[in-house]
Amino acid sequence: MRADGPVVVALDGTAHSAQTLRWGVDEAVRRRASLLLVRVVEDSWQGTAWSWYPIVASGDLGLEAKEYLADEASLLEEHHPGLHVETRVLHGQVVPSLRELSFGAQLLVLGAHVRTGRARTGSTGAHVAAHARCPVVVVRSDPDRPAPTRAAVVVGVDGSSASLAAARVAAREAWMRGRPLLVVHARPTIPDPFGRGSVPPLATADESDPTHRAAQAVADRLRDENDGLAVELALVDDDPADALVHLGAAAALLVVGSRGLGSFRGMLLGSVSHAVLHEATVPVIVVRDDG
Repeated sequence: MRADGPVVVALDGTAHSAQTLRWGVDEAVRRRASLLLVRVVEDSWQGTAWSWYPIVASGDLGLEAKEYLADEASLLEEHHPGLHVETRVLHGQVVPSLRELSFGAQLLVLGAHVRTGRARTGSTGAHVAAHARCPVVVVRSDPDRPAPTRAAVVVGVDGSSASLAAARVAAREAWMRGRPLLVVHARPTIPDPFGRGSVPPLATADESDPTHRAAQAVADRLRDENDGLAVELALVDDDPADALVHLGAAAALLVVGSRGLGSFRGMLLGSVSHAVLHEATVPVIVVRDDG
């Protein structure tokens, strides 16, 4: 992850792009980073060659995208005179195009539609988060549940290197925002291999429990490394994804780590980060483990 790269914000011109842009601008200002606004134009033959819809020339779409980004950049430079803003129109498929940009970025920001009914985040955010080489933020908020003024940054830890990398990122995000950090460790109920129900959860309130001590050590380290940061620890016996979504429902930001699964490293998100991306109603940062 580069600390000197731009904050890249992917926009698609839809209604939720305004929210995505605001989040990305605030982050660029907070980090004192430059801002790169991007729109990906998929080649028309890829999307229409097998359909009955009329083909629109990709050149026309590219010109429209360029004008859209230029207008947004002009407004930003008027309201944020110290912010360096660039724009770029990319032609091709969304995920590979954004992945290419992620190599030089310190953060990649994209939006998700506001959740309505049973709708969830689309697959684009999960695919980009799985392939990108920098932390990815999927921006979405629940208009019926705005985050409190002193809402915490919430991060899940499980002892893996991916979760520890996420914890460090979460601590930095909380420190920059002047928010407290809530470190969550969740342990699901373990099925009994002999078919007698399930094994009772371990006593997470027991300070002598090895898991409790390990999680407390992470919280203590984050507190020591970030002067003045308020760090709280939540140990719960629950499915990790469910616990993070529940405890992060009123969070300023939810942070999860991910190490790739499957035959090719990074090709798939871990089950917890994937579930959190689909269920959370607050912005989520996915941090890759490249160790």
